[in-house]
Amino acid sequence: MKLTSQEQETVWKKFCSYCIKVIDGEILNYFDELKRQQEHEVCFSDLTKEQQNQLYTYDEILKGTHFQVMDMDVEVNDDQISEALGRLSEKRRMIILMAYFLDMKEAEIAQCMELVQSTIHYHKAESLRLLKEFLE
Repeated sequence: MKLTSQEQETVWKKFCSYCIKVIDGEILNYFDELKRQQEHEVCFSDLTKEQQNQLYTYDEILKGTHFQVMDMDVEVNDDQISEALGRLSEKRRMIILMAYFLDMKEAEIAQCMELVQSTIHYHKAESLRLLKEFLE
């Protein structure tokens, strides 16, 4: 069925009218959404320096030195202490890290390292003496 030119023009006008109503509705929705955003959101340029400083944190993951002890990663944030620990032998460094960073008792350290507790005590005391020397 073919439409006459007058019917085609009527259909075209109805279609144009429909499109205009849809576009007007979308424009209103857009402005309503902008208004909602302005009520709940603040532009960064409108914030004071103090407010801007509250919006971020520093990532300190890579700040310290990491040591491996019993398949665990122990982080030491102080550069002087990490340098002094690096100057100790592996065994003494492990004992100090276990005792002071992993909060293990000498008996637990001895069991993990398969050594006698008195040996752990000796190495711990000697390591502390060396660390004190390194840090002075």
